[in-house]
Amino acid sequence: TEIVRCLRENRFRLAYQPVVDAITGVPAFHEALLRMEDSAGEIIAAAHLIPIAEKLGLVRLIDRAVVQMTIAALHKHPDARLSLNVSGTTATDPRWYPQITELIASNRSLTDRMIVEITETVALGDLRETIRFVEQLRDLGCHVAIDDFGAGYTSFRNLRALPVDILKLDGTFCSDLSGNSDNQYFVKSLIDLAHTFKLKTVAEWVENEPDAALLRQWGVDLMQGNLFGEASLDAPWPAAADGEGA
Repeated sequence: TEIVRCLRENRFRLAYQPVVDAITGVPAFHEALLRMEDSAGEIIAAAHLIPIAEKLGLVRLIDRAVVQMTIAALHKHPDARLSLNVSGTTATDPRWYPQITELIASNRSLTDRMIVEITETVALGDLRETIRFVEQLRDLGCHVAIDDFGAGYTSFRNLRALPVDILKLDGTFCSDLSGNSDNQYFVKSLIDLAHTFKLKTVAEWVENEPDAALLRQWGVDLMQGNLFGEASLDAPWPAAADGEGA
């Protein structure tokens, strides 16, 4: 009921978290994260709704809403570059993901500022359909990222088969790196693996400077986490002048 009400009453919102260059600290893009407005007008994270929405078959509607909001934000803010998450249900459903690609295709002027994130475990679950979806996104001009990389098991063969641009390292391995030697070895290996395939790497959940220093030392390209800024509903870019970007 909560999900349907939010969709019907347009009570979903996007919050923006910076993903920064590891060396300069300058934002390279922002991730658009889903938030919802509850009945009291409070803004809360909506991640808890996604597993429920997947079970109920409503997550496709949420994905479409996220794409529509992202497109609107890119029109409104010409300086914005945004990544958005697409659920596994949508990414591997050839009966549904054309709705996503058609929405994006009708806004082709924005695609060079759009990054679509698909989780690793989903990508591996139905590799053939994921590849087909990713290829369509790339043909439209979007960049594509594998999210939560390291949570699943991607072989060299599968990684080579996936035509993606960015690997976002699972935050559970990047958090408290300086105090966990096992995670240090694993994250460094993932960064080296990504660079072997000439892919950009993003370390998620970076919360302190010692962890950031290690990641820079290992050659990570980009970092994301509260050390560099929390997700905010306030857009960090100016809006387009009247009559522009529409």
